[in-house]
Parts: sequence; structure tokens; C-alpha cells
Amino acid sequence: MPKRGERTIHVISHGPSCLDGVMAAAAVRRFYQGLRVHATLAANGESDRVIQGLKPQTGGRCDEIWITDLSWTSRETAEHLNALARDGTRVFWIDHHRTAVSRSNAPEFNVAFAGRVLSEEYSAAKLTFNFLRQMERETGDEELSCSYESFQPFAELADDHDRWIHRVPGSADWALAVQTLGGIDSYREIIRLREPIMSRKLKAALEIGRGAMDKSLEVANATLVERSLGNGLQVRTACCIGYSSEVASKLYEGQNRTIIALFDLRSLGVSLRRSADCAVDLSELAQHFGGGGHPAAAGFAVDELKRAPAERLAQLLGERLEMRND
Repeated sequence: MPKRGERTIHVISHGPSCLDGVMAAAAVRRFYQGLRVHATLAANGESDRVIQGLKPQTGGRCDEIWITDLSWTSRETAEHLNALARDGTRVFWIDHHRTAVSRSNAPEFNVAFAGRVLSEEYSAAKLTFNFLRQMERETGDEELSCSYESFQPFAELADDHDRWIHRVPGSADWALAVQTLGGIDSYREIIRLREPIMSRKLKAALEIGRGAMDKSLEVANATLVERSLGNGLQVRTACCIGYSSEVASKLYEGQNRTIIALFDLRSLGVSLRRSADCAVDLSELAQHFGGGGHPAAAGFAVDELKRAPAERLAQLLGERLEMRND
């Protein structure tokens, strides 16, 4: 294996403000202390473009690429990764989304990976930490292993919130702070921390986020539309301004067999969530619209939805203005 100092590490993780994606990237950064680590947080729809834009920075000899909490759809992406691998780049992929796990043998994933973990057992951050911890142990360097072990509480925070377990105190607050501060700024704060106690910057973001989340919930309640389906399901749709997971949890409170669909006016994407008694696999529903995710939390983007509010407003104004005689 090349010396640690000779390598440049590229991390592409789920973003732009996903706690799990940020923590997965931070797990790689913590493992490769002292190396050049370049982190990019990409939204689902950007993954092919971002990955295909990667180029080795040390002549292809010793670079590594880590793709965490993220997948892609293009065969050209696989071809690009294989070309990098042939030139000496080691490519790793770790993901836990059902839409990736179920498509693991798809042509676009036919890549000569140096390591790959696809599992729904844990979040991407915890899968990444576990994988790297095993690599650390295999080196036989006890000092390095002990140092990396200290990152486990960070991975547990992400796992607890991303899988909506919420048994680890404060995991929801961390997610809210990361959403508010932004993924890259949060990543920079996290990699400086020795223990999972928020920095002053993260704490300030948390307080701002609480207020912003309340405003997003107000927008959702003001735009809420309910539709009962013949199969016993109920769909509640609304607009929000970020914080879709937190808003959705309020909208399915006390509801039975309910799917929440939020159109985020900030990201222009749709987030899907469901009540605890709802068995619909939201990852399959999202995949139908070109998205993906987990059975209980998924998302997608549809271009026509982005224009729908403006089109409806144009219709209302047009009808009124056409009634004028002057």
C-alpha cells in the first residue's frame, strides 16, 4: 500500500446538507489525517456530473476516491471510474439506500472497486466508519486504531437520526444544525472536533434552525392538501422551506396509513415520509419518478412541479386581467 503522505483522497458524499452524508465524509477525513482530502457534497441529481468530473491529482498512481451515501445512474460514470481504476486510482463505494442496494448488479455499478459496502443495516456514516475501522485494525497500528475509534460517537449520531431511531440524545439537533449551517461548513467544523459536542458555530446554527423550521412548518400547514385514496391510504401534500424530515414528522403525527409529500421551495425537490403504520415502500415510489431513498424516507425531483406555483399564479392573474374592459 502506498505511503499515507503520498495520496490524495477525494470524497463525494450525499449533500448538500445531509447529516449522514456529512458524517460519512468526515469519517474518511478523520481516517486519513495528514493527507490531502478533498470533500464534495452532491445532491442525488448531481452525482453523475460530479463523479465524472473527478481526475486524479497525483498522476493516477496513489489517489483514492470514496463515494459515500450516494449512487449514480449513468453507465458513463462507471466507464469513467473504471478508467481511473486502470490508471491506479482505488475506488470505494459505501451506500445504504434501498434503491442502490437493490440495483447493486446494474451495469452502471460494474466498476473495479477496491472496496464496496452496500447494506441497509446501518446509515452510510456508520457503514463507512465500520469499514475504515476494520482497515485500521488490519494495519496493526494500535495507536492509530485508538485514535480512529474516537470517531464512533459521531457515526452513531448520524446513524440514529438517519434511520429515525432517536435513541441517541441530540441526534436530531445535530441534523438541524447541519441543515442550517450547510454541509461543507458543518463538515469543516466536525473534522476539528475530538468529541461530539457542538462548536459555537454549530450551536448558533441550531438556534437559527429551530426558528427556520417553525417557519417551514407554518408554510406547510398553510399549503396542506389532504387526499384519501380508495385503498385506505391518505396522502398529505404541502410546501415547505427546508427541514422536510422535521416538518413531515409533525404532519403525520396522529395520522394513520398516511404518506407525506413535501415540495421543498428551497431545494425544489420532493421529500416523502410515512406514518409508522404505513407499509408503502417510499423508495419504490420515488424511484418511479427518478429518485430513490429508503422504505420510510425517500425523495425525487420533477421539473414540472418547479413551475406549478408560478403557472397557477399566472392562470389566476390572467383570468382576472382578461375580465377587465379597459
